[in-house]
Amino acid sequence: MENYIITATKYTPLIELSFKDNFLRITGDSYPENAMDVYQPLILQLEKYFAAPEQKLQIELNLDFISTSSKKMLTDIITLLQNYYNAGHNINITWYYTDGDIEQKEQWEMFLEDVTFPYNIIPLPED
Repeated sequence: MENYIITATKYTPLIELSFKDNFLRITGDSYPENAMDVYQPLILQLEKYFAAPEQKLQIELNLDFISTSSKKMLTDIITLLQNYYNAGHNINITWYYTDGDIEQKEQWEMFLEDVTFPYNIIPLPED
C-alpha cells in the first residue's frame, strides 16, 4: 500500500501514515473548519492498515492547538486504536507537549487515561 500523507496547512496538521515503516505522525495545529474532512480519511486508512493481522503501529503526536471538533475526532481515533490493540495489534503512542505547559500535558493525559496500550507523554523544549 502507498503511504498516506496530508500536507500541513495553517489550519490543519501534517498527517503521515507509513504502511512500510508502521508509523503514524500527526504534527502541527488542528483547527480546520470541518475536522471530519481532515480525520475521517485517516480513519479509513487506519481501517485498511489494520485489516492485516497483528499489525504494529508507532504513533507520534505533536499538536500545538486543537479545536473542539478536532479533539472529538482524535478521541474517536484513540478509541479506534484501543479497539485494534484489544484485537491483538501492537500500538504505542508518543505524544509531545511544550515543556512547562502543564495544561497541555494534562489535556494529553486526559485523552489517554482510558487506554491500555503503551504510551509516553514527553516534553519538548520551547522554541
